Amino acid sequence: MRFFGKVGHQCIQVFLYVIDLACFFMQAFAIWKPHRNIFNKAVYSVFLDQLILTGVNATAIISFLAMFVGMVIASQLVFIMASITGANDLIKMLARLILGEMGPLITGFVLIGRSCSAIVVDLGNTKIRGEISSIEYLGIDINDYFIVPRIVSMVISQVVLALFFSAVMLFFGMLFSALIYDLSAQKSIIELLSLVSVKSLFIFMLKNCFFGLIVGTIACFHGLSVKNSPTQVSEQMQKAIVRSIVFLLLVDGYFIIFTL
Repeated sequence: MRFFGKVGHQCIQVFLYVIDLACFFMQAFAIWKPHRNIFNKAVYSVFLDQLILTGVNATAIISFLAMFVGMVIASQLVFIMASITGANDLIKMLARLILGEMGPLITGFVLIGRSCSAIVVDLGNTKIRGEISSIEYLGIDINDYFIVPRIVSMVISQVVLALFFSAVMLFFGMLFSALIYDLSAQKSIIELLSLVSVKSLFIFMLKNCFFGLIVGTIACFHGLSVKNSPTQVSEQMQKAIVRSIVFLLLVDGYFIIFTL
């Protein structure tokens, strides 16, 4: 009975956590309120800074991972699947695996480890120093200044970096495969591009938008959940990273079922 009681308690906690996240997100983006002013210079400056930190500065690690994954993993998949299936099935499987799964997930994991933790630490330390209370005292909405720019920049970074990652991974994977195996890289890339339909591109963009929203919302939520102790910053950062990974896998599983 204790086991089932603990399971029930955890299910209730997860349900309440999801409700808190949803309320936090809706409150942050309630732009119809008359006092909202998200299009001022201060918010725009914060948005650009976050976009640079989250997206532009992550280009190097994304490029390295894309080249590595393309040359090591994609080329091995080409060899394995080419020996099992035909060329047409090979291209379709690569398109679904790389464009549909590996690109968004690996990019999401990079942003979780790199940007999600940074947002939690930044907001947590800002709250401990009392800067958030001072900004609220001046009449500035923290949703405009702290939350909206970070979530929007996370969504944009996730979408753009996932596209960049997939393109670089496919290019180096096919190029490396052409150098080792009897495979035409140009022909394979053309066939891959021909398989990219409006529906698949829409699902790709939608999945990455959800990934960015999830990571950005969880990061801001846990960053602002820090109270007065510096030790809570590391605790909230760990919770944000673990829960972001779990939610990304759950959403990815839903998309897999939805697109079967």
